[in-house]
Amino acid sequence: MIYESENPLELPVLDVSEALDSSALRSLGAACREWGFFQIINHGISKDLFTKIYSLSSKIFSLPSESKLKLGLKTYTPLFIASPFFESLRITLFLSSEIMQEYGSRVTELSKTILRLILTTLGKEFDSKYYESEFQQCHGYMRINNYSSPRSSKEEAEGLGMHTDMSCVTIVYQDEIGGLQVRSREGRWMSIAPREGTLVVNVGDMLQAWSNDRLRSSEHRVVLGRGKPSGTRFSLAFFWCFEDHKVVEAPDDVVGEHEARMYKPFVCSEYLTFRENTERGKFDKVGFTVKDFAALPQNNIA
Repeated sequence: MIYESENPLELPVLDVSEALDSSALRSLGAACREWGFFQIINHGISKDLFTKIYSLSSKIFSLPSESKLKLGLKTYTPLFIASPFFESLRITLFLSSEIMQEYGSRVTELSKTILRLILTTLGKEFDSKYYESEFQQCHGYMRINNYSSPRSSKEEAEGLGMHTDMSCVTIVYQDEIGGLQVRSREGRWMSIAPREGTLVVNVGDMLQAWSNDRLRSSEHRVVLGRGKPSGTRFSLAFFWCFEDHKVVEAPDDVVGEHEARMYKPFVCSEYLTFRENTERGKFDKVGFTVKDFAALPQNNIA
C-alpha cells in the first residue's frame, strides 16, 4: 500500500510579507531541523499569475509527443523517465516568456529572503555573516510538472518516487489535487495538503551539507489517485542552487565547537553529476543522496 498518512502534516505557515518575530523564527528553525519543510503566505505572487502559467503549460503538455521531444531531454522530461505518470519542462529564466520571467523574478527574491531567514535560525547574525560570502552567487531554475491520473480513481500510484532535491531551497506551488508527501525520520509518509495562497518551501541537499546536518533535506514524493480529485495534477517547482563551481563546506561556527564534521568538502557540479549518473532510468532514487556522495565515514569522525 502506497498511501500511509492518515492526517496532513501540520507545518508552520509563515507570513513573509513582514519581519518574523522570535516565535515564528523558532517555529521555522524547528521545522527545518525536523522536516525540512514549511509553508509561506503573503508571498506577493497572485492567483492570476499561477492561472496564466497553468494555461501556458497546458497548451505545451497537450502537444503531440513528437513535438515536445523536439525541445530536447534537457528541457522536456517525457513520461516513463522519472515515472509513468510524470512529465516536466525545465525553464531557464532568461530564455523564457514574459509570464515565466515575472514568476521567476518573484520566486528569486523570495528564495533570497527565505535563505536569510533560515540562516538566522542557525546562529546570531549568521544571515549578515554568511549570505553575501556563501550564497550571493546562487542561481535558479524552474520545473513545470504535469502528472497524469491513474486509470482508476481507486488506484493509487507514485507520480514521482522518493527523492531529495539538489538545491539549497525549493519553492513549490501545488494545485488543489495535492499528493505531496514528506518522509519522517522514522520512515512514515505524511501528506502536505494544498492550501490556497500558500507555497511550500523545502530545504535541499546543498543546504543540508552546508549546515552540517543542522538542517534536513527530507525525502519526499508525489502520490496520485485514491480519494484525490480527478484530473491532471499541476505543480511548479523553483530550485535555488549554489553555482556549479562552489565548494560546499560548512563554516566552523556552523559546525559548532566540539561537533563532528559530517561531510567532506565537495564541488557542487560533481554532486550533480553523481545524481544524474546514478538516477538515470531509475524510478526509485533511494540511496542517491548527498550523504551517499560526501558523508565522512564514522571512523573518521572524532
